[in-house]
Amino acid sequence: MEKRKYAPVPEGEEPKSDAEIVELVLKTEVKKSTFLRNVGLKSSSYNSGKGTADVAAHVRDLEHKLERSELQVEVMQEEMAAIKMKAEEYEVARDKELELSRKKSQAHEEKLAHLMALFGAKAS
Repeated sequence: MEKRKYAPVPEGEEPKSDAEIVELVLKTEVKKSTFLRNVGLKSSSYNSGKGTADVAAHVRDLEHKLERSELQVEVMQEEMAAIKMKAEEYEVARDKELELSRKKSQAHEEKLAHLMALFGAKAS
């Protein structure tokens, strides 16, 4: 394993990660080992094709789930932005309506004060 780790890397290629080196060593050297058979256990190398396919299928499934989750996050963020925009528009409309209501109330108070002054002046 150490030979492969410290072997010179051909130009234009990236050095192999430790996991890749271990995988390569296990694929090439463990298949030759008879230890597991000698002690009465099955070697996982007999099932490695099925296991690899299962792992690859599981990885693809997880990648699809991740992709769907990322799309859901994106959709939720867009919906949140739309809701925030509507809330801001609602606040602006509410503020305008409140201001209009205050102006009407002030106008009514002025008219009432004027009428009271007129009736108050006549009553005297």
